[in-house]
Amino acid sequence: MELRGPLASLRQDDIEWERGQQALSRTLVAWRAEPVVAPVLAAMKRFGAGAPLEKCRALALLFDPASGRALTLSRSLVDAGLAALDGHPLGQLPLSHGSRDAAPLLVLAESGSARLTLSAYDGAALALLPAARTARFRPVENWALVLVGACKGDRALRDDDGALTTELCTFTAGDLHYRHGPNEAVEVRSVDGAMAVLQLERQLDDHEPVREYALADGALVHQASARKDDSRAELAMALLGRMGRIDAVPQMARAALGGGGGDAMRWQALHEVIVLDALAGVELLAQVAADPEDSLREPAGALLAQLLASRPDLQGGAAWHV
Repeated sequence: MELRGPLASLRQDDIEWERGQQALSRTLVAWRAEPVVAPVLAAMKRFGAGAPLEKCRALALLFDPASGRALTLSRSLVDAGLAALDGHPLGQLPLSHGSRDAAPLLVLAESGSARLTLSAYDGAALALLPAARTARFRPVENWALVLVGACKGDRALRDDDGALTTELCTFTAGDLHYRHGPNEAVEVRSVDGAMAVLQLERQLDDHEPVREYALADGALVHQASARKDDSRAELAMALLGRMGRIDAVPQMARAALGGGGGDAMRWQALHEVIVLDALAGVELLAQVAADPEDSLREPAGALLAQLLASRPDLQGGAAWHV
């Protein structure tokens, strides 16, 4: 069946496209009002505000594998969405979405510090990806329920002393896995065909950074803020650094000394100041390292010692203060 002509005409008709989007929006509103969905959305508000999962009955039942409610909810969305898209093939359901490698996801609900997502893993695309060399530990708690399919993967675990271990894991349809993000990371390695996973996730501490460690030796290779505002600030500071904007050093220095952001954002600010003005950076590192209450005291002290060892000319720091 030839579809190029009809689809081309649809692309040229903005009014028809807008009507289609309105229809898809109404479909989503109707889906959210369905008896299997509405109580879950109400429970999400309580859960996102900090209530324990067991106090959010509809949500707790959704993640009870024996209830079958997760599959019912997911199928209801797929059925409603496909029926609506059949009439509006160029439209898009107004749901937030992501395009992770081999595992695109839809955000079904989001409230406060929590979100409910549906992911679809593509086994063929996953097989083409290189083996991971690092593990990312995020400050979240996560419940993952496999709806259909099965997978094999790796669990990376960090104990309270920072030691990193890995082990093989397998998940099949009906399996529910709880993960405490600061201490556990799961990387799906292979999927036989396809796998669908419903996940519930809640932020634990928005000042705690996302940390990435090398699997080979457990070394910290990267950290970034888990807060959206801090992430934006990090990107802005990195851009200013690449542009050589030395005029931004005073503002970055204030951020590095604790101007309202988390540790990852402060560390980014320190890094950019060092790149733009090494003397000013050394002075900042010395201030942070000298504060016994500063959470960045130890890494700042270690970096300061490393810089001074390689650049003796930086002894004495900068001649200005924030």
